[in-house]
Amino acid sequence: MKIALHNELPGEAQFQQLIDSVSERTGERRPLAYEALCDGGPIIAAYDQGVLVGLGRLVSDNIGQQAFECKIRPGYERREIEAYMRKLLAVSPVESHCHC
Repeated sequence: MKIALHNELPGEAQFQQLIDSVSERTGERRPLAYEALCDGGPIIAAYDQGVLVGLGRLVSDNIGQQAFECKIRPGYERREIEAYMRKLLAVSPVESHCHC
């Protein structure tokens, strides 16, 4: 299957399904909130046949540094989704906070 990458905010229901699946696998206790995503910088949403399977975004800290953060649905980790998101957002590999 081909993964479609879109430069747009996903719907809240799809976002929550992605976060729930990632949090369940990683045990993350403070998952990303949809409101934070809406207020953030550029994002890339990855879809497999209309299902949200990944989300990447740039986040800034208090001193203006940007880092890449992503969430990838379990089962899609080895599909190079993170690499394509990085290219589209033009981020170097060392600035990463990816949860797969």
